[in-house]
Amino acid sequence: MIQKLNLLVFILIGTLSFSQKKVDPTPEDIQLSKELKEKYSEADIAILSSTEEITFSYDKKTKKVTVNHTHLQELINLDSRSTIPLFIFYDDQSSINKLKVSYRNNKGAGIYFKDEYYNDDDLFHTDARVKWTSLSFPLRGYKYNFEYAKKYNDIKYFINSYFDDVHPTIKKTIKVQVPDWLDLEIQEINFNGTSITKNETRDDENQITTFTYTIEKIDAISKDKNKPGPTYYRPHLLFLAKSHSSNGKKTTLLNNTADLYKWYHSLVLQLDNNTESIKEKTLSLIKDCKTDEEKMKAIYYWVQDNIRYIAFEDGIAGFKPDEAQNVYKKKYGDCKGMANLTKQMLKIAGFDARLTWIGTKRIAYDYSLPTIAVDNHMICTVLLNDQKYYLDSTEKYNPLEYNAERIQNQQVLIEDGENYILDQIPEMKSDLNLETLSANFEISDEELIGDISRNYNGESKSYFLYNINNLRTDRREETLDWYIRRDDKNVTAQDISVTDITDRDGDLNLSYKINQKNAVSAFDNELYIDIDYYKEYKNLDLKKREIDYIFPYKILEKTNINLKIPDNYKIKELPEDLVIKNSDFEISFTYKTEGDIIKYQKIIHFKNAKISSSEIDLWRDFHNNLKEQYQKQIILSKD
Repeated sequence: MIQKLNLLVFILIGTLSFSQKKVDPTPEDIQLSKELKEKYSEADIAILSSTEEITFSYDKKTKKVTVNHTHLQELINLDSRSTIPLFIFYDDQSSINKLKVSYRNNKGAGIYFKDEYYNDDDLFHTDARVKWTSLSFPLRGYKYNFEYAKKYNDIKYFINSYFDDVHPTIKKTIKVQVPDWLDLEIQEINFNGTSITKNETRDDENQITTFTYTIEKIDAISKDKNKPGPTYYRPHLLFLAKSHSSNGKKTTLLNNTADLYKWYHSLVLQLDNNTESIKEKTLSLIKDCKTDEEKMKAIYYWVQDNIRYIAFEDGIAGFKPDEAQNVYKKKYGDCKGMANLTKQMLKIAGFDARLTWIGTKRIAYDYSLPTIAVDNHMICTVLLNDQKYYLDSTEKYNPLEYNAERIQNQQVLIEDGENYILDQIPEMKSDLNLETLSANFEISDEELIGDISRNYNGESKSYFLYNINNLRTDRREETLDWYIRRDDKNVTAQDISVTDITDRDGDLNLSYKINQKNAVSAFDNELYIDIDYYKEYKNLDLKKREIDYIFPYKILEKTNINLKIPDNYKIKELPEDLVIKNSDFEISFTYKTEGDIIKYQKIIHFKNAKISSSEIDLWRDFHNNLKEQYQKQIILSKD
């Protein structure tokens, strides 16, 4: 019995060892992973090969064109041990029909995927689901194959396919099989500067044309923050389904902008807006208003203040606005629901108000492309006296006739019954966002003391108001103190005063007295003064960055500091001026004297709300000078 047991153990161990050898990395795999690690030093995993195949079918029951999208990846570990998440998203318009992880010998790895609703702090509710798991690579050179198939129930929800991935990819292939009965336009986006090749083959027997795209050695998706939306810089295919034919009958899908609007408008026509429940409130808001502008402000600002913005993506509700009375009752809504409530209240007040679709600056497309990928937002437009007023109720503390950077200069699709209006939101000049800091300083006992006044306009003001008003009242003073001192124990602030933080239209001013213990150093008969406490953008070095750096708005900051020269002292040394100007940013530091006053002025201007990739090298070079400039001191010596 013991001999039989020993024999069984021996056989089992031998079987496990043989099986383990089939999945352990080969010497060639280990060597390959080392070579890839040298090239992609920050990566733990690489995708050796990635293949996507896209095919189309016609569902006779639903009379919809469906899409089958299969993915197959070969993954290799570049480190001693690694664990990565694997995830696939789907929703009410799609399903995952195949999901498998296998070892390098193609034997199933027995990986279990969880299936749950996707949670996102930016989304109040979404129908998005995610299948996900954690995949562990125990050794360098360890490989897995990852395969799944996703089906779209309606081709209009199948938008694009990207070539890059979260891991560096050695080879990527996308095959699109287009049957003759489907009119599909494939747009090639952000191909410039890539090595993507395209091959077209024809299958006359099955009446299918196959487009095969291939790229090799593509870097992982950038992890940089403050970057543009992916459609601006990531290479991808954009799919535009124009029409399809069945039994000799042609059915139009989204052939042009009119077709896209027709579908959007059909969703609006399904709304059952009962305005009786909001009529009394609307009339009470405007009863004391004397002008149309006052009436618009009263309604617009009330929606901003009283309806909480939430993001809601749920099947058709991701495109269809909620009824006005529902948003009013619940006191929350997504952009579409808030736009609809704003529209209905304005109509009660006698205005010609329209729902308006728009893609924010995160999206590179415009309405020349008939696809639901072109927009991600909805606002309300008022047509009055040959002028259009664009009202985005999701933007808290936006004054009338001022639009946030994210929608400025963006194309809009305005409802007009069975027709539509295409227009463009005006671009706002950066000087409307001017933020100024004015200070008068004196030196007392090796400390810098003085009065500071800060004034905010445009989006600098909106940002300030939003952040302050979202705090509990009992925390505002504490937060303002931190905002002034930057948590520096050497700095104290007193007599902090701020103007009305609920007023969108008036001036916003913050004033305080400040005492800096670490700004003046005395050596022998000389004083060394660090006059610039805040040192904006000192840490914006943009090392290794290759894509645009995006600011929240066009920034224009002016600092004017007057320093009184103490009695019996004279100027020994002032820092040299520093000036740079280019298409994206203008920055200057200047010093001059008037009598016993040293006048220091700093102007920082990001004119286009970004540092373009073409200007990043210039910024990096300038940034070294910027840091040096912030280290320079004013030197005074005794007479």
